[in-house]
Amino acid sequence: MPYCPKCDMEFVKGITTCTDCGAPLAESREAWEADREKRLAKEAQEALEAMTARNEAAMEMAPEEPLRDQEAPRPSWSYVTKRQKCEDLLSSCFAFSLVGAVTAACSAACFAGFIRLPFSPGARLIFQGVTAGLGGVFLLIALRTRLSLRSAQKEAKEEEERTEELLAWFLSGWDAQRLDRAVSEENPDLSGPEMDFKRLELIQDIFVTGRDLPEPDYVDYLSEQIFEKLYEA
Repeated sequence: MPYCPKCDMEFVKGITTCTDCGAPLAESREAWEADREKRLAKEAQEALEAMTARNEAAMEMAPEEPLRDQEAPRPSWSYVTKRQKCEDLLSSCFAFSLVGAVTAACSAACFAGFIRLPFSPGARLIFQGVTAGLGGVFLLIALRTRLSLRSAQKEAKEEEERTEELLAWFLSGWDAQRLDRAVSEENPDLSGPEMDFKRLELIQDIFVTGRDLPEPDYVDYLSEQIFEKLYEA
């Protein structure tokens, strides 16, 4: 049957134009869909070929530079402090409390008749029961999160005191000049980003060997703190 893809309408045989929009009709819905799939596949292939050609042209035009002269990215630390975890717990507690209170209030309003739902009596009772149960679950989760927050805050304070003590220990024996001399003794020709990486590696080694810290992420975090104090202040 003739088909108009624009209006999504089929017509009896013999009609060649759409009576609504005036567009010419396809032979049939099946024929139009098959032709559409072919067009999409062709367009996708052409886009892939164009992207490949652009990438090859960009590679040919890009100048070849030594690795040392390229701007090396600074590493990104993945360590999450216990203070940040406390803030996440506090946000979760607030969110669960809010959702639980709103859900429980809606359920109470439905039971009291302030909110009338367009359900049958049985369906309304089930909905109200489920809503009340969800509100109670959310409030219970909020309470448990609140209890966990107390111990988390204590751990966060201990970690902050430990971090301050470790940073003070490092800075009491090392400064930027001493670090640079130590790096230059083994790598006298370094500069720029490579020098930064070697500084960070040396700072990490000092923490690991001097204080026997087992957590690699925490060592990275401390090293970043020292680097910022000595070289980015």
